[in-house]
Amino acid sequence: MILVTGGSGFIGRRVTSRLTEDGNSVRVLARGQRRADQPSGVEVVRGDVVSAEGLSEAMSEVEKVVHLVAIIRESGSQTFEAVIRQGTERLVEAAKVAGVRKFVYVSAIGAQDNPYYPYLHAKWAAERAVALSGLKYTILRPSIIFGEGDEFINALAGLVRHNPVVPVAGDGKAKFQPLWVEDLVTCIVACLDEDAHGGQTLEVGGPEHLTYEEMLDIVTEALGKSRLKAHVPLAVMRPLAQMMEWVLPKPPVTRDQLKMLALDNITETDSMMLSFGVQPRSLADSLDYIKR
Repeated sequence: MILVTGGSGFIGRRVTSRLTEDGNSVRVLARGQRRADQPSGVEVVRGDVVSAEGLSEAMSEVEKVVHLVAIIRESGSQTFEAVIRQGTERLVEAAKVAGVRKFVYVSAIGAQDNPYYPYLHAKWAAERAVALSGLKYTILRPSIIFGEGDEFINALAGLVRHNPVVPVAGDGKAKFQPLWVEDLVTCIVACLDEDAHGGQTLEVGGPEHLTYEEMLDIVTEALGKSRLKAHVPLAVMRPLAQMMEWVLPKPPVTRDQLKMLALDNITETDSMMLSFGVQPRSLADSLDYIKR
């Protein structure tokens, strides 16, 4: 039995589909009663990594775990510290008690011991919980993930569709390495092999380094639009982001995300080939979903 946390999310739905297609028994841990978009035969159990409610029951007969639960913005009690760090610590403890044979954790490029970046700091702390657990594990650190239902590229597409002049935060030079979601799923499934990449932390990304502005240009071209761009200084963006955090349940940008624009979100362009023998798809070749 393989347990997938965050199995109803953007990445998780694809992981459960791939695993069931390969003939695996799959269980999804869900906070609520959501059962949508799960393949036939997938078991859904209630549980919460933050409170640890239901974790021991969810781990019954589980041999391998894919841990995907995370948030990209804080809201109320759903903080990076609570969901990412503490949630991972509680799941790791439950996995140890259950005798799990392989634990795969999806972190993020840039995870670091620096509280100035709360999201990346929580990811770093979660990685440590996994690495020090005594479990056989692999940690994956992907760059931004794109595909149907993503938040990043779809947000860019929304800006292009609805604005004759598209705002660009700062100088637009922050670098990313967009990775197609199905390529990430291939990595995750490969890491579930008990003998694959044991005790390793692997950074993975797509085949090219692209600045924020270059990605915006690619999305604009894919949509067949012609748009002017206006660079907005970060000093101006920060109070706007704070205001959006106050009034919107899902603000398009947060102050923490603006901070992270100072960091390049990249690794080696051949990372996928070196670690998994996979040539990842490029962003420009994989954007049919934003045209629908």
